[in-house]
Amino acid sequence: MPRVVDEVVKELTDVFRTASHKRGAHADARPVLEQVSRTPAFLSEALEAYVPTTEALNRSNYPVIAVPIASNPYFELVLNCWIPLPNRATHISTKAIHHHGTMLLSTATIFGPGYEHWLFTRPRPVDTQGTRYRMQLLEAAKHPLHHVAFVDAWVAHVPIYPSDASITLALWSDSSPTTWKDYVKRIPALKRRDRVLRKLVVRAGLGNALAVKVVDTHDFYPSPTGFVPMKQREEFPLGSNEDHLQSLFCIVQRTGNEQIARNLLGRVDQLALKNPATVVRLAGQVTSGTPVEGRLSAGHYDLPHANFTADSIRESLNALEN
Repeated sequence: MPRVVDEVVKELTDVFRTASHKRGAHADARPVLEQVSRTPAFLSEALEAYVPTTEALNRSNYPVIAVPIASNPYFELVLNCWIPLPNRATHISTKAIHHHGTMLLSTATIFGPGYEHWLFTRPRPVDTQGTRYRMQLLEAAKHPLHHVAFVDAWVAHVPIYPSDASITLALWSDSSPTTWKDYVKRIPALKRRDRVLRKLVVRAGLGNALAVKVVDTHDFYPSPTGFVPMKQREEFPLGSNEDHLQSLFCIVQRTGNEQIARNLLGRVDQLALKNPATVVRLAGQVTSGTPVEGRLSAGHYDLPHANFTADSIRESLNALEN
C-alpha cells in the first residue's frame, strides 16, 4: 500500500511540474495541503520516518523542530513543530519580522491550535541611510487547524507563539521557474557543504548567476520610530540535546504516536546516541502515558530583537502610518 507521504509528494510534484508559474503552483497546492491537515496518517508517517534516527535524537535544541519531508528541484516540504512559551503567553513573537526574498511559502496548520500570523507589505527604507524601515500591516489573524496561508516573495511576516504545541506543514519554492540550477543545488555532496559553498559564491559575486539566496536585510525588529533592519541575522543559540528531546517526545505524545516511542525502546542500543538514558526515560514516559512537556532553552524566548510583543509591533506601525 503506498505511503500517504509519498502520494502527497507525488501530487505536489505533479502540480509544480504542470503549473505555468510558481505562484500558480502554490495556489493549486492549497487544497492538497488542506487535505493533509485532515489526514493524520501523513503526520504519523513523517514522524515515524524521522524520530527514530540519530539525526533527530542527537540534535541540539532550537525553538522550532523542523522535520524534513521532501526536497526536489521544484520545492522543499518541511514539518515545523512549534513549542509554546513556558507561561503559554500568546503575544510574543517567535522570531524577528522577516521576509524570504524571492522565496514563496505556503503553510498549513495540521496539528494543534496554530499561531497568530502577522503579514506586512514589503519593507521600504524611510531614510537614505536605511536605519529605519516602513511597513504596513496586511493581516494579523489566526492560522488555526486546517488553515492554509500563503506568503509571497518579499512579504514580511512573523508568527506569534501559540498557546499549545502546534505543527505546520511548510511548502517552499523559489518564485522563478525551475531550471538546471535547481537540480545542481540538490546534488547530495553540494547540499552537505551548502553553508561553506554559499559563502564562497557570495564572495565571488555569483549569487545572482547561480540563484543562491543571499540574505541582505531580511530581518527587522520594532522600535518607537519604525522598524529597525538587521544586516546580520541574529540566530537563536542552540540549547541542550536534553531540551530538544523533551520537545521531540512531547510532539510524539501529543500527536498520539506512542508506537514510535514503543518501537524505539527496542532498538536504542543499536543507535549511536548522545543521551541514550534520556531517550529511554522519555520514551518510557510516552508509552506509560506520563505527560512530557516541550522545553524551550534559555535564549529562545528573551532575545530583544527576536522576541517582542504584539503591542510593540503596533507602535512601530503607528509611528510611520502617515
